[in-house]
Amino acid sequence: MKVLHISYSYDYSDGGITTVVKQLIREQKKTQIKVEWLASNLFRNPFKRRKLIKEILKINPTIVHLHGLWRLHTRITNDLIKAGISYVITPHGMLDKWALNESKLKKIISWHLWEKKAFKNSSFIQILSSGELEDVKKINTEWKCHIISNGIILPIKKDLNLNEYPESWKNKIPRNSNVLLFLGRFHKKKGINELIKAWEVVSQYSYSKNWWICFVGSGDLKILKKFETPSLNKRIFVSKPAYNLEKEKIFRNSSAFILSSFSEGLPMAALEAMSYGMPCLISENCNLTEALNIGAAIKTNPSVIEIIQSLKYLIQMNENEKKKISKLAYEYVSINHNWSNLTSELNYLYRSVCEDIL
Repeated sequence: MKVLHISYSYDYSDGGITTVVKQLIREQKKTQIKVEWLASNLFRNPFKRRKLIKEILKINPTIVHLHGLWRLHTRITNDLIKAGISYVITPHGMLDKWALNESKLKKIISWHLWEKKAFKNSSFIQILSSGELEDVKKINTEWKCHIISNGIILPIKKDLNLNEYPESWKNKIPRNSNVLLFLGRFHKKKGINELIKAWEVVSQYSYSKNWWICFVGSGDLKILKKFETPSLNKRIFVSKPAYNLEKEKIFRNSSAFILSSFSEGLPMAALEAMSYGMPCLISENCNLTEALNIGAAIKTNPSVIEIIQSLKYLIQMNENEKKKISKLAYEYVSINHNWSNLTSELNYLYRSVCEDIL
């Protein structure tokens, strides 16, 4: 069997989808299937649709897996059907209420021209959470959906206390500071505007005097532009995206993670942070309801008042409380977001679609 994954981009302009596809491909390559990956943003006018289809036919996949919506790759599904190629779709949270209201008119037009038909003719839809399933069922209860979550590559547990300081923090964030980490795309849907306003209040209190907030990523939020030079007053630092060893150092040296988001599919950054055993403040919109219910994460929704309250709770936690949430977070992701198990489920569904699979 040959699986072709198609997403918008190979880089992180596609947010967490890029991380998901990279890790999924890495795991699938350990099994007895062939895997390839195309980024639809490489195919530009003129005739970008025709170019993409030509490349797909050249690869000759058994099945195509489309990641994300509202892009070129969900506009070519009629061509896939004509070529006799089955396909599946993972919306990655792009059908929730908040996401649908962004650029609403364009999405209404796109829905009626391409997206609705793409869903109708898909072999199945991979859903990442029960919350996302509800969003999809509101649109059409008859679509064939399977809940298969995102996975995470767990760090080696014995190295969880590795303390080499991140290069990007040197001479900017004082050593021995407690760092609250935001890692991801800078976008208003992430609740960053509300988080900054909340932090400006919390940072004035004596209980937070040893705490900094660090934003790691990229985007065009104006509110973060003024903090590109570290703010000693407000203890805010903004840095460029981090990868590989530098990213690992940042996770290992952070004291807590926050994602007070308005809209998510299933945030990889939150899962990664939990895998490092750090307390995570996440909104209900992150679709990690079970983690919140069992105490593996702390709830904070994208309102200034709620973020202030949750930050105060986090900062004033005692060591036993921190150890408890750290243990629960690591156990939660290791049990529920194991790529090996999830990849097996997905491969099984691929095979159920394609009768000629070995």
